[in-house]
Amino acid sequence: MFGYDLGFDLGTNNVVISVPSKGVVLNEPCYVAYDIETEKILYAGRRAYYLEGREPKGVAVVQPVERGVISNYALTQQMLRFFINRVIKKNVFRPRVVASVPALATDVEKRTLVSVIISAGARSVCLVESTLCAAFGSGVDPLQPNGVFVVDIGAGSSDMAVISQGSMNQIETVKIGGNDFDREIIKLFKDKYNLLIGIRTAEDIKKLIGCAIHRDEPVTMSARGRDAENGMPKTVDISSEEIYECLKPLFSEITAAAQAIFERTSPQLAADIVSGEVLLTGGSAELYGLDKLLSDALNLGVKLVPQPALCVSKGAQVALNKMHILDNYGYQFKTKEDVRIR
Repeated sequence: MFGYDLGFDLGTNNVVISVPSKGVVLNEPCYVAYDIETEKILYAGRRAYYLEGREPKGVAVVQPVERGVISNYALTQQMLRFFINRVIKKNVFRPRVVASVPALATDVEKRTLVSVIISAGARSVCLVESTLCAAFGSGVDPLQPNGVFVVDIGAGSSDMAVISQGSMNQIETVKIGGNDFDREIIKLFKDKYNLLIGIRTAEDIKKLIGCAIHRDEPVTMSARGRDAENGMPKTVDISSEEIYECLKPLFSEITAAAQAIFERTSPQLAADIVSGEVLLTGGSAELYGLDKLLSDALNLGVKLVPQPALCVSKGAQVALNKMHILDNYGYQFKTKEDVRIR
């Protein structure tokens, strides 16, 4: 092998990298721990993730990507260089990269993403919309002319698209994702129980008892935190029904956006979608009952694809193998000569 081609899913919560013929080779939290004084990263990925909320003096833990957009150029560059070097090891050839990008990202945001990946060690970069990558990663053939409806529920946003013949026909993005679910749970505990909990605890509650519809049998769990009044440790029991009512307004916005995009779709593509299934992908797609909620809202079958959190990276890998098709829709590799490297 003379070099690597890499498929990148640079998400708000996770960085997933895949390699053609090998599949997913790296799946790490999109977190960095860095020295506040020098701004040099100390840890990246899982170790930094578990350090959040437990940082020693002089160390900060951040997510350098917010809602799929780079918020800290220098830290993102250091993090991606660390991950790329871990994947390609001692290979002297710089890799080509197909990276996912939010469907409604601005030109400036796209140029910044290309710039940071090239600065981190890539030879050239091609950006493909995350919903298109999710469709490819779900098994959609880029050559088929039939319409496919994809709903990608990520950590920072929910992206939806109607796709036909390897290109997007309709696009919709809602700035609501898994992290917003976590923040609402934290707010619920503070407002109702006067209890302060951390983001990790909120995430565990969401995964264990969170739901998008009423459960047949409600479940409860204990949550530990700090009393907001006296600062002492405190434990309360929380039910799945309370979490459902807490998150219900956010789910309503997601389903309303899905209905709106379907209403804008042409009759022929709509007929294709009705005869098939809506594909549900993304790291937050596995929340209990989310597929049923969308199915009821759209009156369509909704399929939760296997390993939904890995679909975008797998789709970027498919795009690497189908560039001769994507070239016809304007998808091209950019080099350092095509963008202004910071």
